Amino acid sequence: MKMLRIAAGLALSACFAMLVACNSLPTVQQQFQTGCTIVNGDLAIIAASPLLNAEQQSAITNTILPANQAICKAGGTLNVTDLKLFHDSLLPAAIAIVQGVPALPNQPAILLGLQTFGPMVQALVDQLIATAVPASAPVAASQ
Repeated sequence: MKMLRIAAGLALSACFAMLVACNSLPTVQQQFQTGCTIVNGDLAIIAASPLLNAEQQSAITNTILPANQAICKAGGTLNVTDLKLFHDSLLPAAIAIVQGVPALPNQPAILLGLQTFGPMVQALVDQLIATAVPASAPVAASQ
């Protein structure tokens, strides 16, 4: 009986520890904001690189970096349209530019930062869509 109590106590302690650990994990929004900081820095470095041709620099400086800065600044007012545009077209364009210029200093690290940001953006899109559509709302059969 004493062993059973000890085992139950250990199991309860383990469950509590797991709950505390889960509650301390960063939220999707927190992960996104961290990723934003990293990607903004990476894009700023790339934009200033003399290794990019004029078209690549223009794409980073005039389109991709401002779009990333805008979604990062938006905070609680993020919208799915801007996030999807960034995820589906602008982020892949930035990745393609970085992949195409292997001479960039820290190219593998910058590439990793950009590639890891994609799933963060998609997770935020999924979360925003899930919270915008009530669970009881009917879904059309064609979807």
